[in-house]
Amino acid sequence: MKISALICTVGVTAVSPSSAFLSLINKVNPSLNKYAEAQEDVMLKIRLDIGQVEMKDGKPQITGNRLGIDNLLLRIHGKESASPKHASLPGANGPNPQLSSGPKSLVVANQGSYVDLTGTQHIKLEDGAWEMVWRNNARAGALICAFNLAEEIKRNDAGIPSGRLHLTFPLWTQESLEDLRTRKAKAEEIATEALERHENEVRMMQETNNPLMKALHFRNACKAHEDLDYSGYRSYQKMPLERDMIHLSGGLHLCTLGTVWTKKEGWFQDHVLLGSAPATKGGKGD
Repeated sequence: MKISALICTVGVTAVSPSSAFLSLINKVNPSLNKYAEAQEDVMLKIRLDIGQVEMKDGKPQITGNRLGIDNLLLRIHGKESASPKHASLPGANGPNPQLSSGPKSLVVANQGSYVDLTGTQHIKLEDGAWEMVWRNNARAGALICAFNLAEEIKRNDAGIPSGRLHLTFPLWTQESLEDLRTRKAKAEEIATEALERHENEVRMMQETNNPLMKALHFRNACKAHEDLDYSGYRSYQKMPLERDMIHLSGGLHLCTLGTVWTKKEGWFQDHVLLGSAPATKGGKGD
């Protein structure tokens, strides 16, 4: 009887290696709730730059026809929960809700407007909510705003479909921002040296007629290219670390360039990047 009980206990409490790994990486930043609650009555003034999007060096570049929506003004409250009817949030309503601060109150103080052939048009964002998502030991988090768009917005080939709409802005602490900037500078230094070495070795390989020297320079060029890849500079290029930051309470820095995106309806619900969202900190006069 004791052996059976022991086997039963072990069977219940045993954890597979994959489950243990997921529980380890899916832990939340212990300061997340403190960071979120510190953002009380924060105003963000946002322009939505909508159009065909291409990613260049990790940054959204708008091409083709564009739709600019100006003077969208949001007020976020970190100490108030969102209404029960809030728009779906990718963190709180996603597969890892433990990484989210939970839905917070968001007020659309000004809906924003654009101009088409008939004049000035105002958008209609409803059921607003925001959250902060931050994984434990991650250097950056994200502030995400969610809305339901009542009607499709369209001008020429640029537009936003009706339905769910999200704005995402990267977040850093002062310490993590300084650390990443230092690491980026070091990576760029290594990459610059490796690129120069690669170009020199390729040039010398082309100039020599000695087969042994050609092989030597080819090997050195390959090593320089490997050093370039392993420098990590490409990853740091995708991080908007040198942009102006919005200083938030709790020692946080919000990137002034966010992304605008939605999700396709259907089984897989693929993310669709719609454009960028330059932001500034709003004030009482806005």
